[in-house]
Amino acid sequence: MITNKIKSVQLKKAIEKLKKNRQFATNTSNRILLVISEDNFKVYGSLQNLWKNLGLPANLFDVVICGNIRDIDDKDLLQISFKDLSFDGEFKNKDLSALLENEFGSAILVSGAETLLSNYVVLRSRATFLIGKSPDPFSILDVEIFENDPSLLEAELIRYYKILKHKK
Repeated sequence: MITNKIKSVQLKKAIEKLKKNRQFATNTSNRILLVISEDNFKVYGSLQNLWKNLGLPANLFDVVICGNIRDIDDKDLLQISFKDLSFDGEFKNKDLSALLENEFGSAILVSGAETLLSNYVVLRSRATFLIGKSPDPFSILDVEIFENDPSLLEAELIRYYKILKHKK
């Protein structure tokens, strides 16, 4: 428990540093990272199939769940927790480290007001465009969607993706 509190303090500092150093590039990658916090997975877990409605191949859509959800059989969903984070802010989880080496055009964040780990993962992805569900306590999102209904949130995500990619 004490280590989680220490990591929380360090994560807050790391998020602020990453936010300040965030570079806006002309990344044209179609690859998308979806990061969902454990407390939002039950309601918004259906977003893991968003790639279909975006017209993307499955290999360009990655999902990371921050927390421990026991009854998930999907092997493609990567779950991480504070135990996967070292004291220096590096990820001990090799799968996550390898995933974050990819170039992401966009990252979607669905987390709560106090979910540090999911905010940190999204910033570490170095995605060009960050979009997500309100609230955005660290002001990291380029577009913050104020929608609680999962189907309406999905519709908004699709709409913004099409705008970004200049699709009709």
